Amino acid sequence: MPTPELTQITLSPSELSTKTLTSHHLQAALEALHQDGICILTNAVNPSHLDKLNLRMTPEAQTLYSNPSTHRNFGPLTGNIQQEPVLDASYLFSDILANPWATTITSHMLGPHPHLRFYSANTAFQATARQPVHVDVHFPFPKLPFGFCINVNLVDTTPENGATEVWPGSHRDVDPAQSDEVGVRAEVLEARRKVRGPVQPSLPKGAVITRDFRLWHAGMPNRTDVPRVMLVTIHFPAWYRSEQRVVLPRSVMGKVEWGDLVPCVEWVEDGVEYLRGRHDHDFSLLP
Repeated sequence: MPTPELTQITLSPSELSTKTLTSHHLQAALEALHQDGICILTNAVNPSHLDKLNLRMTPEAQTLYSNPSTHRNFGPLTGNIQQEPVLDASYLFSDILANPWATTITSHMLGPHPHLRFYSANTAFQATARQPVHVDVHFPFPKLPFGFCINVNLVDTTPENGATEVWPGSHRDVDPAQSDEVGVRAEVLEARRKVRGPVQPSLPKGAVITRDFRLWHAGMPNRTDVPRVMLVTIHFPAWYRSEQRVVLPRSVMGKVEWGDLVPCVEWVEDGVEYLRGRHDHDFSLLP
């Protein structure tokens, strides 16, 4: 069965200048998130911001990759490492930390003033192995949309350099019994594939991917010799009970245009050793 393409929206000059989505584009994004669990704004981040980050984060990724203690996502064969973004103030951009168009979309899905509770990255190095199809939800969760990952790749992405595989519509039928310690069980995957198979989209630099937290997905092999860095922020509704905090330097206070997004931040002094990272994230809903 051919797989329908994902919804991709290109912002108009007026939308870019006013930082406001038209009602038609907002409707298309909301329909895509309800139906597919994912939508893409193709030109929502300034490419120069991504170039600046890439020039610094790629060498940092190579340093991390050479360290055997660096966390490998789903084992060493996938070539995928957890990497923390640069925390110097001059590398923290509003269109990445608090993208206004993505925030408009998530505020209509989650309710007003969504909360930012996560900012991180993962980097795909050359590899031949893929990740298992999995869901980021490993805890009892509400029976409604309760979180959205906002992904931004620092470069153009294609299947060749490890564009993430996603399973459109899989967010609507998430059951903990579908997964084991490896990922979504094989028989469940094959049943879903007959309804609607996976997509590995090619996207331009500057694209913003809004993905339902419950959507099945998998990191794919980067078959090039150039590391591919992908940033992620996560939005939760204002009512969601969590103690997760984004670590940011005090020097950026007052310099990020948060808009309708509420930053849940642990402010630290400049010069924090961000590359060491933290891997004890707990996104579960507190009692």
